[in-house]
Amino acid sequence: MTIATYLSLPFVERMMQQHAPEKDIQLLDCRLFDVDNSASILAVLTAGVSEKVIGHFGLTVEFSANGQRQTRRMVMKIKPHGREISAMLQGLAMACGGQLAEVYPAYAARTGFVHSHGRELAIYSKLPAALQPELFGIYADDPNGTYLILMDYLGNVTLMNSVMSPGLWTDAHIKTALDDLAVWHAQHLNAQLPLDPVYWSDAPSAEHMRQMSPLWAALLQNAAQSSPGLFTPARVSTLEAVIDAIPAYWQELEPMPKTLVHNDLNPRNTCFKPTNDGRFSLCVYDWELATYHIPQYDVVELLCFVLDDDRYTHRQTYLDYYRRTLNRLTDVYADQQAFNRGAKLAAFDFGLHRLGLYMMAHTLSPYPFLPRVINSYFDTLAQL
Repeated sequence: MTIATYLSLPFVERMMQQHAPEKDIQLLDCRLFDVDNSASILAVLTAGVSEKVIGHFGLTVEFSANGQRQTRRMVMKIKPHGREISAMLQGLAMACGGQLAEVYPAYAARTGFVHSHGRELAIYSKLPAALQPELFGIYADDPNGTYLILMDYLGNVTLMNSVMSPGLWTDAHIKTALDDLAVWHAQHLNAQLPLDPVYWSDAPSAEHMRQMSPLWAALLQNAAQSSPGLFTPARVSTLEAVIDAIPAYWQELEPMPKTLVHNDLNPRNTCFKPTNDGRFSLCVYDWELATYHIPQYDVVELLCFVLDDDRYTHRQTYLDYYRRTLNRLTDVYADQQAFNRGAKLAAFDFGLHRLGLYMMAHTLSPYPFLPRVINSYFDTLAQL
């Protein structure tokens, strides 16, 4: 099908009706409007090497549902198959050259991207939640390798794509985010979820992380060579020791309770929606990298992004705030020392994997926010 078909009135009506079969939905009008795609790093990078149309498209939709007429602004997210994203990332690795170019191809399908198309559709359809955008429909075109999500246009929100403005995240924003995350993490802690396990065949484990060690080492070497002022010899030595310690620290991680983590939880993929009582709640989108890990993982990442050097001293306060909230919901995390140990081990994985891949892309097209996040990350290790 063509992009015009995906955005046409009959197709959108069919998506909405299939998503809510209990309602009689009839579309009256469907008009395009421009939306900003720049915050979606994967979409932007993959669109540059794909022949398909990829990205976000705004739609003003007039429709009736059970006879009640309304107008809503929506976004049609058109996703590629995860194989295309993996191929794009392998191209970045080859462009970096050196050891990374030699090592990356053997691990390209195991870095968490090859099933990204199925993951996000599964989570939105099987695990709807208050902290997600409102969903109006999903569609998988497997023969064409195109995957669609029709969701609410997040117009009346605050702190959308605030990655360059961490200071806008007030104490109230951070605590609200931690409260809402704790609800999500508690709900899925050690739960048997209605998700296809094939999409999570590359979830981290002791054996997976050990087998991936050559890639973690190559990503670290690339970061050290491309950004020596950021990845100093002392910092590189720290992460080299982490790679050597993977079997030991994953022996600790393996029995810890796991949950479904977002795995890309930062101000590029979050905002705050107003609530009826005049306050706000966290909204999290772009779930394509979601995986199973300990709940501290998402919190470590979020704090690396929103705590600049003037607020490093608050990191432990926020970690403990989240721990207490999560413990009230689960009665599992009363031990602060054990919780902090888990947070440090989660930070090890985050630094080797996600930050290593960030630095791979940063080598070729710098991300202005990344040096600040790297510095905050190493403060995390120092504090924990």
